[in-house]
Amino acid sequence: MFPLHPRDTQLSAPTVLALRHSAGLGGMGRAAEFFTPVLRRLCDVVGVVSLSAERMSDHFEPPWLAKAGATGSAMRRFARVLVAKRPDAVYLPISQWGLPLLRDALIVALAKAGRSTPVLHLHGAQLPARLSAAPLLRKALGGAHWIVLSEDVAAELRASGCGTRSVTVIRNPAPETPRQASALPTRNRTQPADPGAVRPLRVAWLGTMCRAKGFDVLCEAVDRMKRSGAAVDFSVAGMRRDVPESRMGCVDRDLGVLQPADVPGFWSAADVFVLPARWAEGLPFVLLEALQAGCAVAGTPSAGCAELFRHGCVDAVEPTVASVTAFLEACRTDLDGVRDRQQEAWHRLRPLYARDRVEESFARFWETSILGQG
Repeated sequence: MFPLHPRDTQLSAPTVLALRHSAGLGGMGRAAEFFTPVLRRLCDVVGVVSLSAERMSDHFEPPWLAKAGATGSAMRRFARVLVAKRPDAVYLPISQWGLPLLRDALIVALAKAGRSTPVLHLHGAQLPARLSAAPLLRKALGGAHWIVLSEDVAAELRASGCGTRSVTVIRNPAPETPRQASALPTRNRTQPADPGAVRPLRVAWLGTMCRAKGFDVLCEAVDRMKRSGAAVDFSVAGMRRDVPESRMGCVDRDLGVLQPADVPGFWSAADVFVLPARWAEGLPFVLLEALQAGCAVAGTPSAGCAELFRHGCVDAVEPTVASVTAFLEACRTDLDGVRDRQQEAWHRLRPLYARDRVEESFARFWETSILGQG
């Protein structure tokens, strides 16, 4: 697959030092579960350094002391491997804000000082705007290869003024589910055994329960519908962060953190998923999972998942109670119509998100951008 190694003609793949996050840390960790094994197959990975602190108790985020310890340990190991192995490239899932972004800027600086090419995998959509407003950050991250989620993020990155070696679009892979099929899903169309009964609209949430993702907005929308007499069933799973207990009164089932094997069963018992995020999401795996399972899906548009909105796979909502309630009411009135419309669009677009297609794009990047640079 690869041409000869630029430093050693006995090798056929570039040497890479990879950094990653743990699988329990949201989207970046879930992405690592796919991309790190692929990277090992494609390249000579001389080391894998974890950037994540272990989660403690029932808190989503580890305490600051644990974070600081994990960061220090990761930086020491990174520096040792960088000096000892002199890899051709350093692969880094780049953070988007705060101290993690400063840490990543230091990693990029050390990689360039060690004459290793930085490869920055951006799993979000907020960093280009920060680069546009921060000349020092643009300088610190300049000269790297970038992997981004969509053409929209690529355009924003190029417009930010940050100097790049290349910008490559590689989508997140759509998670595999037992329900994948070429035909439109027909589940959930059965009526209750009692012909006079009304089956409730089954609303589901999977992921971190926090204000930034709009979980409180969804709770208020569900609560408003229940108070109006609508039949709604609300199931949630994941870690709760800054949403107070008072907001959880509308929840019918709180399943906590699910094991991966339990996720397909969770989606099979859901009709609707809404992600009314207040910040710019990337390309959430949970959104792709809901589409794969045949749910009616809505969210706040962002550059990271603009393709899904543009093609009609996902309906757009604002992070307001009124907007989310309107979508839920539309689903309650005509769930099959909303779902069939979205699934028809997703059926056309889904091949671009197939795991083998994403892996091929990833392999092509390493061939053309790393080995091709001579």
